Formats: sequence, structure tokens, C-alpha cells
Amino acid sequence: MIMRNDRHILMLSENKAMKGIIKGKTVLTQHTARLERRGFGVRKRDKVILHPVEAIYLFLRGDMIIKKGKKILKTPEVFKWAIRTVPEFSELYFAYEDLRERGNRISVSDRFLVGKKTFLPLSERRKFAVPELYKLRKGFDTLILAVVDEESDVTYYRIDNVDFHGRQSEEISKIKGYLVKDRVVTEESEIHTHFFYGNEKNGIVSLSLIESCYLVDKGFMDVYSSGRELSIEEIKKMGRKVEENFDRRYEVYKDLKDRRFCVKTGFKFGSDFRVYDEIKSVEDLPHSNYLVSVVDDMRLPLYEIAGAVRLAQNVRKKMIFAFKEEDENRYLQIEWIKI
Repeated sequence: MIMRNDRHILMLSENKAMKGIIKGKTVLTQHTARLERRGFGVRKRDKVILHPVEAIYLFLRGDMIIKKGKKILKTPEVFKWAIRTVPEFSELYFAYEDLRERGNRISVSDRFLVGKKTFLPLSERRKFAVPELYKLRKGFDTLILAVVDEESDVTYYRIDNVDFHGRQSEEISKIKGYLVKDRVVTEESEIHTHFFYGNEKNGIVSLSLIESCYLVDKGFMDVYSSGRELSIEEIKKMGRKVEENFDRRYEVYKDLKDRRFCVKTGFKFGSDFRVYDEIKSVEDLPHSNYLVSVVDDMRLPLYEIAGAVRLAQNVRKKMIFAFKEEDENRYLQIEWIKI
């Protein structure tokens, strides 16, 4: 008998399904060369020890019957045992099945699926803090999230810890700016045309308070209000009045600028910043390279992360999440991929 399933063919000996016997949290079956070639289980003498996910994959294909003692289990009984044995069975199973059906030789290792790459199956309902993903990523050459939605479809996202830098060069002569409520204006239009700060209309450049703080901090601008020069702390205080997360956003903005990026608001894309590797002239603007969202230790549902990533890639950008670790800004890149 030959069972066909998309990309691979499994030969069953003597027209009979293999027999699997439940032993604690695993299933024991007879070793065959075919099982070994396909990477199922762990061989122990003439037997193969199968993880519940592997056993049920074979069971649902009709390649194996599963027994508990002398009793042959029916499908509901098999699933009941598996769910009781493996707490995150659904995510593990549907990701495993999807990868197998795509022709991948894959094995189960704790909560990971391991082949040429390592996959972490997760439910779309799961919430994650980005620092958790950052720490997880450190232990692997490659780590891919296999997100299982409510219809059991699987979407894959590669995560990477990035230490990235741009190529922006800025030699700015000192300019004067004037506070106008929640922004700063200047007549020095070169700050926009040459370096892409602010927005220019009719010869007047309007700068955000974050941009203004940076320019004052670097000694590139003096800001005045009612004839008096303002300190950077006074500008920050005004920023806090209009935005509760002002200080943290400024920290990330400044870090990105110090990494030689050109940084602009990401409001139109639902992020904190859009980031360019380099701007030579506003007359010939390239597409921005990244969208950056400051998330720190917020627990985000995976559908929010997925939405941000897909939006970024739809507009040809990479999605970066920023957080703080031991007083340092860290960056995690998440990218939707095809398997």
C-alpha cells in the first residue's frame, strides 16, 4: 500500500499501519529504515520513540494505529491523551504538520521544532514582550516564529537582534529657532533641504520638539521664547506636557541619530519613527529603510506585531522594535518570510 501526501510517499509494510504503543509521554513503535530516513523519533535498539506530535501526525495520515495497553484508541481519545501530555499541543502540532507537508525534515525539541532552522510555534492569541523574544533569539543561529491562527493556518516570522547603523553625515552650522507653542520654527531652510529636519513651507521650517531637543543637545541650534534662550531641559519639559512618553522617545531618537540615521516621524505608518540610512537631498528622497516602534516591556498580542510587520513590508521597509536593556537601547527586527 502507498499513502500519498503532496511531497512525500510513505510505504507501509504488509498493507498494515504501523502500531504505536503509548509509554508514558511518548509512543513506541517498531524501527523501520523509512522512519529513520524521514527523521521520525529517536531510535532505541529495534524500536523508535516518538514524540506525541510525531505520533499523531502519522496517526492522522493513516500510517499508524495508537494503542494504550491492548486498546486501540479512537481519534478523540488520541487527542485527549496528547493535549494532556503536551500543554501547547495545538500550536506544536499544526506548525509541525505544516512544515512536514512543505517537505521539511523536522523534529520536536521541548517547545521548539528543529530542522535546518529552529521554529518556535505560538498561538496568535499569545502575548509577548519584545525583550523576551530578544533573549530567546540569542540562543539560536536562526529563530523563526511559527504563528498558528484560529483557523490553524501557519505564518512564519524571522526574528533578529540587530545592531544597525546608517551613513548620514551632518555638519550643521548653528541656527536660531523660536518656540511656537508645541514646536520650533526657524528661517534657516538649509536644516530641511540639506539634512531633512522638520517640514518647510514658504521659507519657514517647522521642527518637532524631539528634533529641537536633539539639535540643541548637539549645539546646532539655540531656541528662544519671548526673547529668552531656552535650555534643553525647558524644551523637554514642554515635550512632556504634550506627550507622556516624550523622554523615552527622545532617548531612542537620539540613539538612532547617533547611529548615523536620518530619523523622521513614523505617524503615517503607525510607528514612532521612520528611518533612512542616508539623505543627500530632499529633492531626491529615497524610501525610508525602517519603521521603528518603541515598545520596551509592553506585552503585545502577536496579531499587533504581525500587523505592524506586514504593513512595514507592504511599503518596502523593515520593522524594528526598540526596548531598553540595562540602560542600553536594543533593537529587534521581525520579518514575515516564506518557507
